[in-house]
Amino acid sequence: MLTFNSPIDPAQSGKRDTISARACIELREAIVTARLKPGTSISETEVAKSMGISRTPVREAFARLFDEGLIEISPQSGTLVSRIDMQRVREAVFIRSALESAVVARTDVTPDPAALDELEMLLREQERSIDKNDRGALHRADMRFHSGLMRAFAVERAWTACLHVSADMMRVQFLIGMRRDHIEAIVEEHKGVLAAVRAGDPALASARLAAHIRNVDIDQADLKALNADYFRLSEEI
Repeated sequence: MLTFNSPIDPAQSGKRDTISARACIELREAIVTARLKPGTSISETEVAKSMGISRTPVREAFARLFDEGLIEISPQSGTLVSRIDMQRVREAVFIRSALESAVVARTDVTPDPAALDELEMLLREQERSIDKNDRGALHRADMRFHSGLMRAFAVERAWTACLHVSADMMRVQFLIGMRRDHIEAIVEEHKGVLAAVRAGDPALASARLAAHIRNVDIDQADLKALNADYFRLSEEI
């Protein structure tokens, strides 16, 4: 049976769209962190049972994940976790590096000091996750760092736009992050971005953030060789 971070309590979650959003988050993380591997068959009934919710919000979550390219749905084969599409990865790198770096390059906004303090706490959380070898927690902290950075500059919906195109990019990032040296490098890059923001140097913060995002290109050929089943066969790096 599928297992998720925590069961969803419909009574606490309230409206159906909130339940559906929670289900989508849980499923997305399971796919991105390879707990649900490419080619794995999943069903609305099984997911609903594992989460303790009805099939309707799961069906809505499946629709979102299909739109993000994380699952494939067909009458013949049912619902399968999709393989990583390198074209989607390249597009996400382009979009995110352009958009996120533009946000921190703004000179018309003073970043929220409280939000920056939260980012410092997230950096410590990332370091603890490395020490515990908890890659799932590290992934969540990484996503919260990027979303928190956008929130600090009062452009939170920029992260919503980035998240919509980033699914396959995040899957590659997770595979890269399975190596400790890459994980530690990611955290150091986060520290460098935050230090530049705190120093009031938007140009440096922008350059560091863009370079950090583009680092997903590292070792893609090796990743594909080591994890051939994760990638679409028709794709060329």
